[in-house]
Amino acid sequence: MTQLFYKDLRQFCYFSCLSDGALESVSKKLELVKLPAKAIIIKEGTPGDAFYMVCKGEVEITKKNRWGQTATIAVAGHGESFGEMALLTCSPRFCSVTAKTDVTLLRLSKSDFEEIVREDAEFAGLMVDRHQRYYRFNDIKTAQSFALLPPEKMSALLNKLKVKTYDPGETIITQGEPGDVYYIIKSGKVAVLKKMLTDEAEHVATLEAGQSFGEEALITDSPRNATVKAIDETAVWTLSKADFDLIVKSSFLEEVYPEDIPSATDGNISYLDVRMPMEYEEEYIPGAINIPLDELRNRYAELDKSRDYYVYCLLGSRSASAAFLMSSQGFKARSIIGGIINWPGPVETGNIGVHTPLDPT
Repeated sequence: MTQLFYKDLRQFCYFSCLSDGALESVSKKLELVKLPAKAIIIKEGTPGDAFYMVCKGEVEITKKNRWGQTATIAVAGHGESFGEMALLTCSPRFCSVTAKTDVTLLRLSKSDFEEIVREDAEFAGLMVDRHQRYYRFNDIKTAQSFALLPPEKMSALLNKLKVKTYDPGETIITQGEPGDVYYIIKSGKVAVLKKMLTDEAEHVATLEAGQSFGEEALITDSPRNATVKAIDETAVWTLSKADFDLIVKSSFLEEVYPEDIPSATDGNISYLDVRMPMEYEEEYIPGAINIPLDELRNRYAELDKSRDYYVYCLLGSRSASAAFLMSSQGFKARSIIGGIINWPGPVETGNIGVHTPLDPT
């Protein structure tokens, strides 16, 4: 058994730096653990008591962010390891780990792990480097916009993000200007200001660390629809439009033609109208819920993640932004191409609204 462990340990990069003697000593301290699929190996927030290596099968590493989303940090397979962060920092577990398949693991106790860190400088250096990389990855992955981003796209994203800082009161984007960058708040807070029916800008939202802005102009190829200013000293990650389209938009925006929507007899379908109330009152799809796009971020609690939402606006631009935001929060949402203007089904009509042309005669 010792010779088998010795050979297997050479497959784990963090142990390949150890001398033959040290490696043989470690192999005698390892415990072989076999667990079925869905077994909980580590629970976030609990004390750290061991370091694990995957010999066979796969485990899923997840973390809850402040909005209650469960972000998949990674899927670890043969030759990979997990559980060292809590041991290196003497902190509770940062993440939960669940067996994705039946797994065979090697378990090293906390005391034995700490002994290796103390006695082998190269091993300790590798662990510290991994710790630093984890923190950067964790900050980005648990942001509201990226929590549900497929893990395979995260490596591409990490290399594309750039950090920019703003002083309190400094303007980050200006309403009416072209949009070519997506923003994710790393630290600080921003105010979203919007001119609607008057030239006076109204405060429509306050966004904080982990939240994002600027997606609507990129999704619809239209000018910025609001001004965003830093409230505190604020740092943001920026992502170019080209990278946003390739990595983020493609992951979260799904559009559908009206004729491809399942029959209304499907009781799990809901229609969401993201226009302003005066537009909704003019004409709407029967049974549709009205939550204006500007209010959507603050009204997610009114929606049900078990339902299928078909989102519409006048022509399809605001609904595309809304469907993107909802999907990034874990809702099943699709934007209806063409909007209500091209809706072939029945509608309810009300008062003459802002988009109903009047007879000039």
